Amino acid sequence: MNRIKIGLALVLVLLSTRASSETIETITITGTLVVVHQGDTFTIRSIPPEEKLYKVRLSNIDTPEIKQPFGLKAKEFTETQIIGKEIRVEYSGIDFYGRLIGSVVLPQGKVLNEELVRNGLAWYYRVAPTNNTTFERLEYEAWKKKLGFWVGPSPIPPWEFRRERIFSVPPINANEMDYDLILNYGIIGDPKSKIYWWPACKDYPEQKDNKIIFGYKQLAKDMGYQGSSGCAG
Repeated sequence: MNRIKIGLALVLVLLSTRASSETIETITITGTLVVVHQGDTFTIRSIPPEEKLYKVRLSNIDTPEIKQPFGLKAKEFTETQIIGKEIRVEYSGIDFYGRLIGSVVLPQGKVLNEELVRNGLAWYYRVAPTNNTTFERLEYEAWKKKLGFWVGPSPIPPWEFRRERIFSVPPINANEMDYDLILNYGIIGDPKSKIYWWPACKDYPEQKDNKIIFGYKQLAKDMGYQGSSGCAG
């Protein structure tokens, strides 16, 4: 599958606002840990006879970067949860870097994505148009109990930590999208007016409540949105 088809599959899963009755195929692979890169990203080797290497990026969450407080703790937590175990990865798309974007089901049935948020080692990464009540609840409970990075008065979310002073260039097509930078692209749409903007637009909204997030421009067009007259390109 080429990058365009792969990226499109990812965005349809994570960012579209189509009816929930539409079915998106979820692919499942089973494997064992090779190396943990950071709390939400690691490489596994699928079980025989295939034995291929896959890089996995956990969906719906964002763990601290390694150089941030609790970044190493998040990495260590993920490692202790999956090392030496056969884990199940359920994903519905792959991003620009070839990472499987999905959830990891542990042998005891728990979901690694949720466990990281539950322990205050990951933020709920709000990049889908509808809220996930499970992640909202887990994040609130971790904050209330002052677990993990919530022990500090104002922990910095990783998407803010890695944000550049200027917004990254918004991708036009799916094959240009990086899952980690969806919020940094700043592509938003108004579901009422069916207008969308990106940060370079002259009339880019200051108020972003009730706006839909898009991973790339073509997705907005495919969903019936039109670029604002204040946008060039």
